[in-house]
Amino acid sequence: MPDDIDQSSFASILEGVRKMRESYDAPNPPPATNSSKSGVSEQLGSNQPSEQPQVTKEVQPQQSQASTAQSRTETSSSEGRNTLNTTGQIQKNRHRTNRPVGSRRIRDNVQTYTAVQVANSQKGNPLLESPSMKLTSWAYNSQILLDYYINATLQVLFLLLKYHKLRPEYVWRRIEKMKGSSIVEELQNDEVLRVLLVVVDIDLPQDSIRSLLSICMRHDLLIVVAWLFEEAGNYIAYFKLNEMARSKVDLSIQGLKKEDYNLTIVSLLTTVRAVNKTDVANLLANCKSFKRIVAQASENDGLAQIQGLGERKLLNLRAAFTEPFIFNKDYDADKTEV
Repeated sequence: MPDDIDQSSFASILEGVRKMRESYDAPNPPPATNSSKSGVSEQLGSNQPSEQPQVTKEVQPQQSQASTAQSRTETSSSEGRNTLNTTGQIQKNRHRTNRPVGSRRIRDNVQTYTAVQVANSQKGNPLLESPSMKLTSWAYNSQILLDYYINATLQVLFLLLKYHKLRPEYVWRRIEKMKGSSIVEELQNDEVLRVLLVVVDIDLPQDSIRSLLSICMRHDLLIVVAWLFEEAGNYIAYFKLNEMARSKVDLSIQGLKKEDYNLTIVSLLTTVRAVNKTDVANLLANCKSFKRIVAQASENDGLAQIQGLGERKLLNLRAAFTEPFIFNKDYDADKTEV
């Protein structure tokens, strides 16, 4: 083999790579299959100048930079795809409600008007001439989809049964129009209460009301039946008067819990006819507990020795504690079945 071998040949490059790997404690490359090539590599290794490893050092970072750039490109593209998927998922979640039925959350800030917004189609409706509507401010609005817009969470659709019998498709058409709006795109499980206000102006309205009730159940509407236009106007005025009181319904039904035990007993026993606060104070002073009051009141002469309790009060207390808890329930029949 001649001694003047080109220093930039493939064999010299391989030898330079081998020396670099040895300097970095890297594993040796697999041996060449051709013995002549390995001999050439060993011969060139002794005569190889020091500049060749520098060339190899420049080639390897370029390869690493190219691989790094490729990985960054793949990462950015994958992140872009993930961002698009996340955006699409968010858009899907906007049209999906995960709240369970029956647990509707009342919004605190509800967009409302100072006056009831009435659709132009309601011009000439005798409902607007009712006394309660004359005391309630209202104005025509051509932008609303339903007939009466109380606020963003309460809307009313008006219907006459006579008109429904003539044109039964009217309700379906209004519901389809309501579905196409932005605020009622999903009728199920949202926070909007939509009321179908029906005025009965025909004889034998049972079948018509039954069919309307089925429609309301399918499309999440609340049906309210009125027998006069004045009564229907009272409903609209009442809705507007109590539009912001929906969040207080639970408190009004539950009532205020009294922290003091004696006040609780007083408020309970004074609901019995003819029993006043003085009588309750005497009962607590003699019986010491509500359990003993109930036990002695159930006896014939258990509370007769207490001052201020006459025959009428004793009978009322005994009736309150001994009458069946569920009215019209046959407890004797349950005992015989057991």
